[in-house]
Amino acid sequence: MQAAAISEEPTGAGVAPDAFRKAMRNFAGTVAVVTSGQGGSRRGLTITAVCSLSAAPPSVAICINRKAEAHDVIRNAGVFGLSVLSTKHAALARTFSGQDGTKGLDRFLAGQWTELETKVPLLEDAVANLDCRVMQAVDAGTHTLFCGLVVATHVAPASRPLIYYDGEFVSLA
Repeated sequence: MQAAAISEEPTGAGVAPDAFRKAMRNFAGTVAVVTSGQGGSRRGLTITAVCSLSAAPPSVAICINRKAEAHDVIRNAGVFGLSVLSTKHAALARTFSGQDGTKGLDRFLAGQWTELETKVPLLEDAVANLDCRVMQAVDAGTHTLFCGLVVATHVAPASRPLIYYDGEFVSLA
């Protein structure tokens, strides 16, 4: 079977944004905090739009809304960190998503932070930390897809990841 050609030109508006969001709520996703910057320029946000890209070289892809505070920090710094949250981090996930009204540098008042190779902040007690250098950035719609080379990792033993499903933070059964 031959693969269909992919058009680079938009063919229409697609489904309504609300219908799209309703459908996407059925995709369960691991919750992570993505961070970038140092000192007073640190910024971060909660995401579920992350996936492994390749094992050789080890790389991941994240999707960040261009209106997010952290977007330009990631683009300008050329590095980002991913901290996979555990079931005990639901409040931190709400803080970094802005649900509690916290913005900017104040988000880092919650949690204990550490650094690996690129010196971006990483949550000390995360399920896993990935320290990344941006290899490529692709603008798509309202977001930028950042492809990152993983330059350092840390994995915590026996932690359960926090999951986002149907608008709620949940744990694996």
